[in-house]
Amino acid sequence: MTKILPLGHLFPTDKEGFILNDCHPDKILPPWTSLVQELRQSCLQIWPSRLQALYLRGSVPRGLAILNGSDLDSFALLSGEITPEDIEQSRQLCQTLNRRYLFCKKVELILFEDKSIQKTDSIWPVIIQTQSLQIAGDFLPETLNVKPGPDLISYSYTWQVDLATTLKNLECLSPHALDYSHQVKKQCAWIARRLIRVGFELVMEQDQCYTPDLYQCYERFSASFPEQRNSMKKALELAIKPSANRAGLIIFLRRFGRWLEGEVHRKFYYSIEEELSTNKIP
Repeated sequence: MTKILPLGHLFPTDKEGFILNDCHPDKILPPWTSLVQELRQSCLQIWPSRLQALYLRGSVPRGLAILNGSDLDSFALLSGEITPEDIEQSRQLCQTLNRRYLFCKKVELILFEDKSIQKTDSIWPVIIQTQSLQIAGDFLPETLNVKPGPDLISYSYTWQVDLATTLKNLECLSPHALDYSHQVKKQCAWIARRLIRVGFELVMEQDQCYTPDLYQCYERFSASFPEQRNSMKKALELAIKPSANRAGLIIFLRRFGRWLEGEVHRKFYYSIEEELSTNKIP
């Protein structure tokens, strides 16, 4: 049985209910400090004149990182068009850091054109404001006051497509493939994390709270949907310890994933349009 720990917390808010960013440089603790420093210096060397900003998000800048269990999530804003060479340099940098810092589960670096995140339909200005720490560059984002609600809805917008795509990938995956188990577990981990956060988005506004932390998402969802608590607990277990049981995963997603799809449609049907998933928020 997968052990579930009550990790994470709800984001703090001010007296008016606006979310406070709880990231801080002092919360980046050893040995993560060395990894963050090398990431920063490497990005400055690779894009010396184009790096507008480099951000950390997730558990590391919030002081919640777990050795051998947490990722280092980062994204960079570059001036000019993002080229295939830029993407390859980012990939190689992440590979190098993954090999060097074995205590980190995965290093991720997403690249954006600096102008792209300023579009009116982009979630990233809100992410910068509420849950990111700038560690390089001189980009000054727009100051936003954000409360738990529509501005923070992200995963629900693409849940229908994400679920259908994952089911199709699992159904088409050959059991004779050399990396079969790895691929099933990869699909499992990705979709389970999204599923949990979609569940939280259903209750975020009514609860007037926000968190990206999986356990806290599970708890808030279960308080509003007690009849689905066991199913969401199963999703949390799959996110913590991904399964290679393709048949079982497909059955679970067809049942609980599609139930969740129906709830999303009922709550957000007026604003959600079917669109391709960006797969940019892990």
